[in-house]
Amino acid sequence: MDPTLAAEVSRLHEVAWSDQTQWRLALGRAERLLREHLEAEPNCIEALTSLGAVLSDTGRHLEALIELRRAEALGSTDANTYHNLAVAMMNTDERGKARGHFKQAALLQAGAGTLQAYFDPHGQ
Repeated sequence: MDPTLAAEVSRLHEVAWSDQTQWRLALGRAERLLREHLEAEPNCIEALTSLGAVLSDTGRHLEALIELRRAEALGSTDANTYHNLAVAMMNTDERGKARGHFKQAALLQAGAGTLQAYFDPHGQ
């Protein structure tokens, strides 16, 4: 993914978390940018991983699982892919599979241009 696009998506993600009044607008814009990129480059692991984070952060965990499984099937080695998969699983009926993905994420490095979904282990 182009570094400029990754930076803009990251900025929008930060805006959403730092200003709740901008939550829907910022994450909606980030989602649109990522989906536009995926139209041109459907196998972009970085975009799929970040889209999974955005979808999960907006409570659309089943949609997140679809995108993140695509990234996994493409051979992602990004810790955020597996972290985001685990977060989405924790919020669906696949909760029992999440621990393995959290463990896998801990063994990898996060991609410089990818987002990590929010997860509060004490809130579960």
